[in-house]
Amino acid sequence: KILETAIEKNVDIIGLSGLITPSLDEMVFVAKEMERRGMKLPLLIGGATTSKAHTAVKVEPGYSSPVIHVLDASRAVGVVSKLLGSEKEVFASHIRAEYTALREARAERTTRLLTLHDARKNAPKLEYAPITPKKLGRTVLSNVPLETLTDFIDWTPFFIAWEMKGAYPYILNDPALGTQANILWNDAQNMLAKIMLEKSFIAQAVIGLYTANAVGDDIEILEQDTVVSTFHTLRQQREQPGENYALSDFIAPRDSGITDYCGFFAVLTYLRVLNLPIGLVINFGAPLLKDGVRRLVNDRPRSSHVECTFFTDTRLPE
Repeated sequence: KILETAIEKNVDIIGLSGLITPSLDEMVFVAKEMERRGMKLPLLIGGATTSKAHTAVKVEPGYSSPVIHVLDASRAVGVVSKLLGSEKEVFASHIRAEYTALREARAERTTRLLTLHDARKNAPKLEYAPITPKKLGRTVLSNVPLETLTDFIDWTPFFIAWEMKGAYPYILNDPALGTQANILWNDAQNMLAKIMLEKSFIAQAVIGLYTANAVGDDIEILEQDTVVSTFHTLRQQREQPGENYALSDFIAPRDSGITDYCGFFAVLTYLRVLNLPIGLVINFGAPLLKDGVRRLVNDRPRSSHVECTFFTDTRLPE
């Protein structure tokens, strides 16, 4: 459908954005399909799950016209300008040479792998002293006050999203970026205060704590001594100093006779549409609003991590 629409609308460039891992394989398919159809349009690759290395190794070899990874949407304009400008052939040639060098460098890497049998023999020998949770099962945290989340926000990615590379709070005193960083910071604080005052967003979480035991590389989740789910974990197979770990190593084995526990959580911060004042978007702008809310979404897990300590009556490891 993407390619059919591009042909119908007579577009100049096609852009693909991958937000989840399955999108990566779909991008490879689209590039090969463009080649099969004899298309010559440049193909831009972007999104959270993509990378220059993946584009160079997996996507670009399948399409003979320009394929370019764009780090974020703010840089797309510059790339498009070059692809549509008078120097497009030089730009495309430079990108192709860069991606070829990337592929060649990766091809030269050699990794010695153990057989799965040998890797399992090299699993770590750990001691287990599980902490019994106060409450097992699922706990729903509804309509969590946004004020309780602000202390958990990591603002460094927020500034990076605005192309201000520097760790918070040090960036506020940076000789080159400090002035603009403080302006952006103050705007973000005003925006969050407005969001909390208007209750424009809702934060929720679900925490689950269950009995669990490991069986080899698998983790069995139990309710009332009945296995209700099994997680199949992967064991490291690289030949390396030390042990070869799997996530199951951190859960007491079933044959140890020790009852262990496993915890899960899911978080959500979503828009209460009817309560979102249009002035919030006008005053602060959609990009600032989006990045500010993204901080709430990304840092909700950190608060859930702390809330889990209430149910275990101890400090969980980072």
